[in-house]
Amino acid sequence: MLKIEYLDYNEDVYDITVDKNENFYANGILVHNCTEITLPTKPINNIDDENGEIALCTLSAINWGEIKHVDDFQSVCALAVRALDSLLDYQNYPVVAARSGTMARRPLGVGIINFAYWLARNDLSYSNIDAAGLAKIHEYAEAWSYYLIKASADLAIEFGAPSKNDETKYSDGILPIDTYKKEVDELAAPKYNMDWNSLRKQLKETGIRNSTLMALMPAETSAQVSNSTNGIEPPRSLISVKQSKDGVLKQVVPRIRTLKNKYDLLWDQKNPEGYLKIMAVLQKFIDQAISVNTTYNPKFYENDQVPMSELMKHMIMFYKYGGKNLYYCNTADQAGEIEFKPMEMAAIEDAENCDSCKI
Repeated sequence: MLKIEYLDYNEDVYDITVDKNENFYANGILVHNCTEITLPTKPINNIDDENGEIALCTLSAINWGEIKHVDDFQSVCALAVRALDSLLDYQNYPVVAARSGTMARRPLGVGIINFAYWLARNDLSYSNIDAAGLAKIHEYAEAWSYYLIKASADLAIEFGAPSKNDETKYSDGILPIDTYKKEVDELAAPKYNMDWNSLRKQLKETGIRNSTLMALMPAETSAQVSNSTNGIEPPRSLISVKQSKDGVLKQVVPRIRTLKNKYDLLWDQKNPEGYLKIMAVLQKFIDQAISVNTTYNPKFYENDQVPMSELMKHMIMFYKYGGKNLYYCNTADQAGEIEFKPMEMAAIEDAENCDSCKI
């Protein structure tokens, strides 16, 4: 938002009618189509209303593709939390309720990008994920979550906790690993490597600087800038043509020459079960939510039709393992898909190590 103008007339305006806007009304409530942000709000009567609360979540993401060992999370998580927390004080708030809500809770949402590359590099797959693979995801997600929470707890000692710290579970020493759906233990054993007990004690004594710290957002644009795979999603193809307000971009998955046979592409997956299991393990360590999608390719079903029983089975499975929100239900209709010729693939592979081709 750049500015607010007062008009001398009244007119009903609905965001769903505004071109390229992602807000819409559901049962009379204005909502946004992102599903990873789960923050409290209070109605406002006007833009100067000090009693209302507008939820804002300041986002960034950790590039898992650059993480070689769980200890690598410590410095990058500390940097992400400190930078985003500083941004809360620096940025402008056109609406009073947005500033007051943010200052009282200081919510952040640090996500993940390049997850598909991380899987490919570690010889793991969405659709064929096994117990060992889920255990490795559990190990890395635990460290990612721990170091984000620890960074915020340390900032609380340095700068103080926000005024509504006492409304968080963190203030009572309650962590995401204390409230997750226990059925996730069927997927990955609750084996912990981080010093959670000391962190609980610290949170009880000095609080936390940020009421929330994690959120797994789609991260489409951020992934393009860093030449990463999109958030926690599998790529649709090794080479994708993506369009945004900034134009058309042809993007290649990282290390296409050496890992092209390791990537588990979206439309090659027979069902979303492996993906949903991975999301359940990640959700265990997240204090907000994940924009989780389900994907179906009709060619894997009789008469090219995905039965409703299949959709319901995966919705119930998602609920069983503690999933909070579902985002898109994708179906492969091949509309807009582009096939790249072998020569184009070869040209891109030859250019992979060219410095001028890298962002």
